[in-house]
Amino acid sequence: MKRPLVPSDLYRLAIPHDPCSAPDGRIFFVLDTQDEAADETSSSIHSVREGGPPLTFTSGKKDRMPRPAPDGSRLAFVGDRGEGKRIYVAPLDGGEAHALSAAYDAITALEWSPQRSQLAFVATAAHDADDARIAHDEKSGARHIRGLPFKSDDDGLLDGRRKHLFVLTLPDGGTEQVTSGDFDVNAPAWSPDGTQLAFSAQIDAPEGAFYSDIYVVTRSDRARRKLTRSRGPASHPSFSHDGRTIAYIGHERGDDAGGRFNTELLIIPSDGGEPRSLSAAVDRSVSNFVICDTRGVGGEQAPFWSADDLELFVPLSSEGTCGIAAFRADGLDHRTVLGGERDIYAFSRGDDGALAFVYATPTVPSEIGWCDAAGNERRLTDANPWLAECTIRAPRRSRPPANDGAALDLWVLDPDPLAQGDPPLVLQVHGGPHAAYGYAFMFEFQMLAGLGIGVAYGNPRGSQTYGHAFADAITGDWGGVDVADVLSLLEGALGAGRFDRARLGIAGGSYGGFMTTWLLGHSDRFRAGISMRAVNDLVSEVGATDLGWFLEREVAAPWDDGGAKLFANSPMRNAHRIAAPLLVLHSERDYRCAIDQGEQLFTLLRRLERTQTEFVRFTGDGHNLSRTGKPRNRVLRLRAIAHWLIRHLRPEGIAPIPESAGALFAPLPNEPEHVT
Repeated sequence: MKRPLVPSDLYRLAIPHDPCSAPDGRIFFVLDTQDEAADETSSSIHSVREGGPPLTFTSGKKDRMPRPAPDGSRLAFVGDRGEGKRIYVAPLDGGEAHALSAAYDAITALEWSPQRSQLAFVATAAHDADDARIAHDEKSGARHIRGLPFKSDDDGLLDGRRKHLFVLTLPDGGTEQVTSGDFDVNAPAWSPDGTQLAFSAQIDAPEGAFYSDIYVVTRSDRARRKLTRSRGPASHPSFSHDGRTIAYIGHERGDDAGGRFNTELLIIPSDGGEPRSLSAAVDRSVSNFVICDTRGVGGEQAPFWSADDLELFVPLSSEGTCGIAAFRADGLDHRTVLGGERDIYAFSRGDDGALAFVYATPTVPSEIGWCDAAGNERRLTDANPWLAECTIRAPRRSRPPANDGAALDLWVLDPDPLAQGDPPLVLQVHGGPHAAYGYAFMFEFQMLAGLGIGVAYGNPRGSQTYGHAFADAITGDWGGVDVADVLSLLEGALGAGRFDRARLGIAGGSYGGFMTTWLLGHSDRFRAGISMRAVNDLVSEVGATDLGWFLEREVAAPWDDGGAKLFANSPMRNAHRIAAPLLVLHSERDYRCAIDQGEQLFTLLRRLERTQTEFVRFTGDGHNLSRTGKPRNRVLRLRAIAHWLIRHLRPEGIAPIPESAGALFAPLPNEPEHVT
């Protein structure tokens, strides 16, 4: 008999990702597993080919970024064997991996030269006192800060060092730093003749800018040329095979990278000229906006050129899915290469035209797939066979109308259909606000459905994957049309299912936490809520987070009014009206939505004697705790959510635990006893 999914099952979860095609037909990928004893995620490199089983290729616990050499002789990868991140190279026909590079605090990109004799990589460079905006006294931890940004949710508190472009030469491992200055380099790409490297960077940009540009640096003299014109974000360059053209991802709609504008596929002559968008007419983003809680956000990747330079292959997000599309280089048309009700969140393309890709569905956390040039597709891995023990539900999809008739997108996970009576329902709201729910696996939602709680989740206006107008509709109107749409999604779920209208909950993280706090302060429809890593006070969010000033344009509230509109649009303005039991979840190292956003809400409600307000705060993790945090924090988070909703929504057959400090961290009744 199958059992429900429980929080400690997270320790068993394996997530394959970052597939890379080798010339011999093998696909190399990274496999993330959870080390319960060490409380960390381990990563190792594996290989698989069509018709064969996956094989372990490296033995390290922190190996990633597999990159097969163009001639198929070697595999380069980044490993951390306890002395920092280093570049390793291993023969593909067997043999030990050996380190070629020095140790770095971070290595963020790795690419073979076409001539196979060099590796370009991006890594943390030495502190440059003449250019740096920040100085760090390592003995005391004190920092002297002379500019923005000074912290990052990805990297923590910054110390003034930048990530720069290096080139490592084989076989001796001699390394040359190619770029320098007060900027970070991203996503390098080699020219076909190996004489140039393209990359993305913000150079001489205003401190608060979100745009970036494509640059080309010549290897012989390090001369740098700027190709784009600071009209918007530009990243992930890719040279055509003839070297005449560079494709990249971005848009030219101004200094805005928050997601209200679609990311487009653009091309530009490699010797300079005017960029041209190949995807603008499609009105969809050529990057992944579909979110889940079993991996990091999919994001962007460099385009792949066809061998004849006539097509470019990119992700294409649409209506809660992400597939692979091929756009003609002349801009006249595009075609779907891989689609369906799933989330393909990374891929690579082999010389033979075959695609290696990683995908998820609402019932599959992550698997590696392969598709040959003729369109024949195979699943190559079975990363989580233990899920066959569990009841995993497929959601129902519907398209309820908004108040103005616009079609919204809704998914509902029904609990056990054999339960007596109408079950409770929790409405989940995603973050971003320009992310999207869709056809990806949600561990939390499956767990709640297994407890007898229905889960509704969908995409109100502001969400990506439905075109620019849909994503941009809430600009300047947070708390307006988006609130109406969220309530329309709730009505859609109630109208299409069998749920108890007296036992409704609401939960969300980041912008979804904003919406949770907002609705609880403006509505009495919900019996309980969970506000996670929320934006509650827009004024302090703008000034206390790593890029909070993006809210000024999202809410159409430039600071020249003294923050008046930011204050007026903050959920804290109505928090005193919250009467429903509220659980506040936040991480102390959250630099995207600072911990004070949760502290303020909790403190106010407790001072107002809302005694059914509780606070769970986590250490050691940032804004993405639910997706990529420490395993134990993620398990405790899931337990807290489950116990809170059991206590207040009362699903059938499960008794709430006693109300005591620490009770929310206790294993669920159906969890194995040895898991603590």
